[in-house]
Amino acid sequence: MERERKNRWAGFVVGPAIVFIALGAIWKNENRFDYHQAAKKTQPTASVEALVPGKRFSYTGNMDQQLTLPGQYVDAFTGYLEVRRSAEIYAWEKDTDSDDRVTWSRRWMSRLEGNSRNSGLTQQLSSRTFTPAQYQVGELTVDGARIELVDDAVTIRPADLRITDAALQSQGDYLYLSKGQSDNLGDERVRYTGVPVPSTATYFGKAEAGRGVADTSRARSGMINALIQDTGVLHHIVAGERETALATMAAHISRLQWIVRAAASVAVIVGFNLLFSAMLGFLYSVPVIGGLARSGSFLLSLVFALPLILVTMLSGYLYANPLVLAAIAVLIVAGVFGLSRRKQKTQKAVYRDLETQYGAKLQTLSMKELEFIELAKLVFSDDHLDPKEEAFLRRWARKQRWSDDRFDAMLNRAKELGAGGPPSLNATEEQLKNLIRLALADGDLSRSELHSIQHAAKRLGFDQGRLARLTQQVQQMARSNAAQPV
Repeated sequence: MERERKNRWAGFVVGPAIVFIALGAIWKNENRFDYHQAAKKTQPTASVEALVPGKRFSYTGNMDQQLTLPGQYVDAFTGYLEVRRSAEIYAWEKDTDSDDRVTWSRRWMSRLEGNSRNSGLTQQLSSRTFTPAQYQVGELTVDGARIELVDDAVTIRPADLRITDAALQSQGDYLYLSKGQSDNLGDERVRYTGVPVPSTATYFGKAEAGRGVADTSRARSGMINALIQDTGVLHHIVAGERETALATMAAHISRLQWIVRAAASVAVIVGFNLLFSAMLGFLYSVPVIGGLARSGSFLLSLVFALPLILVTMLSGYLYANPLVLAAIAVLIVAGVFGLSRRKQKTQKAVYRDLETQYGAKLQTLSMKELEFIELAKLVFSDDHLDPKEEAFLRRWARKQRWSDDRFDAMLNRAKELGAGGPPSLNATEEQLKNLIRLALADGDLSRSELHSIQHAAKRLGFDQGRLARLTQQVQQMARSNAAQPV
């Protein structure tokens, strides 16, 4: 019970923390430093003597493919811009589930886990990145500090290297350190990957004292930026001529962005799942959410996480691209203006049709009164008003703030105009068109007006498709009449 209580409180703390960090990663990923665009804006330079201090530039030249980097467990690495060494140890991993059940497993891990079964084990091999103090691209010397590489790395086989530590052995892609245990517990291994030196490369960065140095004017810091690998630094050596190098950079940043989007989205869902799993008991009685909670915390996590992910991603993108936001705003304003002009034209044309049809009545009765009369005439049947229909008309009148006396007077007026037996199909269709014209007289169909028209159409046996066609006919005829000279 005590363990379950601790897990629950851990869910309350860890879940929201994961969500917060993951959403921050999504936001910052959309606002990340675009080193491809920064590189694209650099000024190509053909001569080192022409470099302007403090200015961004690009320079293309040949590279020495015999570039040598120092080793540690091996003699040296030849022909690589950068070499990364990843160290692992074979040890016990302890996993405790929500029911306080412990599971032990042995696996390769980058760091030795502190638990009772790993007592006495030590990790001797370490991870590290090897880079030179400087690079030479043609006649240009490039500072090796804070260098950024986007070309693909390859695996370096220890069999191709000279091992300097007698305790280490070459095993496939790994350099292996055996501890002599029968179960291999405590054994260690390292794996090397490196970015090969290209024959031709293009450098993008800043000039200083005739050298290429890191441009840190937009440098990024902080945990989340480090997590998504956004340094904000332009200091890149990329294989190929300028255009080829730019294409490589564009593909690299696009791939990196999508990886972060996918990983951070999964993290948001996991974070919500941890939170909702911890508070599942509290959510069962909550309306709407309770039903989702009973379906499982994962489903509830998706319902909350997916909209939040999309909103964060979209808002972050628009914040980082104000021109896109401005273009959308212009399109919205233009659309609203166009719809307003169209609404005004439709309103004038419909009013002209109504003047032709109703004549003097249009001067003595308001549009709402005429609309009520047409609506009432449509719901009459053999001079009898069904109680349900009367209740519908009264609700309509109350929305217009009519008194009971005014309602009765207008209802009697509608009965007088609608007397004479049941109308023909063509007549009812024309009456429905009149009702649509009256509703459109202000230029638009409100929600209540549309509901009234749909109610009358249903009463007459008109389906939604036919009603939509009638509405389109009225609007098209109005616009056609508006186009004709008065």
